[in-house]
Amino acid sequence: MVDIHFLGSGGSIPTEERRHPAILLRHEAFNILWDAGEAVQMRLEPFGINRKMIVCITHRHPDHCIGLTGILLRFSLLGRQKPLEIFGPKELIPWIQMQQSTINLGTTFETTVYGIEEGIIWEKDFATIRSFEVDHRGYALGYEFTLSKPTGKFLPEKAKELGIPKGGKWGQLAAGEPIELEDGTVVNPSDVSLPAEKGIKIVYSGDTRPCDNIREASRGANILIHEAMYAEEHSELAAERGHSTAKQAAQIALECDVGLLILTHYSPRYEKGDVILKEAMTVFQNTILAKDLMKVTLSYDGHVEVIDPEN
Repeated sequence: MVDIHFLGSGGSIPTEERRHPAILLRHEAFNILWDAGEAVQMRLEPFGINRKMIVCITHRHPDHCIGLTGILLRFSLLGRQKPLEIFGPKELIPWIQMQQSTINLGTTFETTVYGIEEGIIWEKDFATIRSFEVDHRGYALGYEFTLSKPTGKFLPEKAKELGIPKGGKWGQLAAGEPIELEDGTVVNPSDVSLPAEKGIKIVYSGDTRPCDNIREASRGANILIHEAMYAEEHSELAAERGHSTAKQAAQIALECDVGLLILTHYSPRYEKGDVILKEAMTVFQNTILAKDLMKVTLSYDGHVEVIDPEN
């Protein structure tokens, strides 16, 4: 399963209740941080200082990346050793280099910053992250996370029936690799496993106007995390500033057969976001508002559980 932790769900101006954007995807093998708003370091620490981790930044506006400095400093002070990879627009590279040279932002671990464009940027343990360009002010990206195992549940009793001793060969089969027995018999993963499950997909829009790329990425997604900076009454402002309204985000979710729409990065002018949620639900009923410290769990079978921090 994948846990989604909303470390920050706020607009451009953080408030006491809602900080700058930062979303952590936590899998059994790794952490993925989408955007790094101001002060995210404090909320990120409990999820593992020395855990395998990557950071994906959508664009260079401060509310989405200014927290990187604190992450690098805090992880170093607390003794992180594992390498850290950062992905985002190419301008991130000289920005971090400048900090390293002017404020002595060295790290105790290897830090690599990749300037990326559209395409597959990372693959690990059956998981893939694809970046795609969105329509904001300047170069901006969205991210698509997919997790698809090559086989279903491994069946030990089937393996024993075929005379396969417990050990490394079981691991190979469970990982989707065929094996050959001593007598030359080839055993395929499908011989000792249930059929592969559908897989899961989570999409994060970043800051964007409605565009074809976010629609393409969102098709069939279990969860779409989409910005909703404005309500329809401020649609002209949304278009001018490169954002979406709640209604527009909901229309994308409806059109693309999304399982659950989570609206985030809505302006503090809407206070707790009741107007934003109501507007979206008139178009797409299965919509919720992101809240700081909210947790959403997505299982391999597509089941979603939402843990509201206020309950």
